[in-house]
Amino acid sequence: MPVHLYGVLEGRVLPAASARGLDGRPVRALPLGARCAWVSDISASALEATPQRLREHDAVLREAISAEYSVVPSLFGQLHADDASLCAALQRSAESLDEAVARVEGRVEMSLLVAASGVLPGENYAPVREGGSSGREHLLRVRNRIHAERILRDRAVDLAQSTTRMLNELVVAERVVESPAPPVLAARAHLVARENVARYVRVVSLQAASANPELRVVARGPGAAYSFAAVRIG
Repeated sequence: MPVHLYGVLEGRVLPAASARGLDGRPVRALPLGARCAWVSDISASALEATPQRLREHDAVLREAISAEYSVVPSLFGQLHADDASLCAALQRSAESLDEAVARVEGRVEMSLLVAASGVLPGENYAPVREGGSSGREHLLRVRNRIHAERILRDRAVDLAQSTTRMLNELVVAERVVESPAPPVLAARAHLVARENVARYVRVVSLQAASANPELRVVARGPGAAYSFAAVRIG
């Protein structure tokens, strides 16, 4: 039966007996010597990446993170024919897996997100004069909105950069998220030692309190380090 891989954990770590993954299927541990892989048996030969399944995949890894295990996450959809083929694939990628395990040991991923608070600057920038043609008015409104959104996005990027500077001593590695999904305007992924998570959140909260009212900045996490150490199977 095909198996879906959630991630690889250091040590022979068993998931909770009640742990459920994709489509409510039980999560089990597949021994890999000094490590283990968390997997679920899947009846289908392919998986559709629905929002619900993506949440279920991530929830399994968050359970491991909450239990303070070091986790090398797998991206969604890593299906293998059976346990033996998965073990063989992981063995072929042992060197990169060793590096990934070393990178995430005692560390988690935190996200810094900057979004609009609902107030756009320049909402009335270059107001339309009465008597203008309806077509010209529409074009001016579109232009003004694009201009306002560009200003707000630039401010969001500046806020993300300044907050990251405040977090500098707490961050092991950083990845800039290109084109984050709306309503997020700017985002950074950070690899952070577990013992620094509370300080990370506190710094972001202080920045949020003093931020431009047009923007809101929040911290998300801790989660699995998808951005820094995902399982690469050769």
